[in-house]
Amino acid sequence: MNRQELGKIGENMAADVLRSKGYQILRRNYRCKSGEIDIIAQKLGEICFVEVKTRQSFNYGRPCEAVTAEKKMHIKKAAGEYLTEMRMKGYVPRFVDFQIIEIIVEHSQRAF
Repeated sequence: MNRQELGKIGENMAADVLRSKGYQILRRNYRCKSGEIDIIAQKLGEICFVEVKTRQSFNYGRPCEAVTAEKKMHIKKAAGEYLTEMRMKGYVPRFVDFQIIEIIVEHSQRAF
């Protein structure tokens, strides 16, 4: 399995987790000139911008550690563009939240 396939599996799992917690998925893989947002979800008037990080192990640290300050800046700018689009359509969220969902897919061979 290559990185793109693993990432897609992780994003699907993250979307399922969000739905199970009562979130409505508004957009996936939102792209604009400032960057990309993996999932944009909504719950009770709150818009959540979600970065999904999927790894096969902890060999390189926790997945969330891959979300650098530069990546956060791009996500915030992209979120701003999305919110501007939504305001032009008359939608203003009550709250905005930024989230990271970590997915670890670890296969332990010869575990016992």
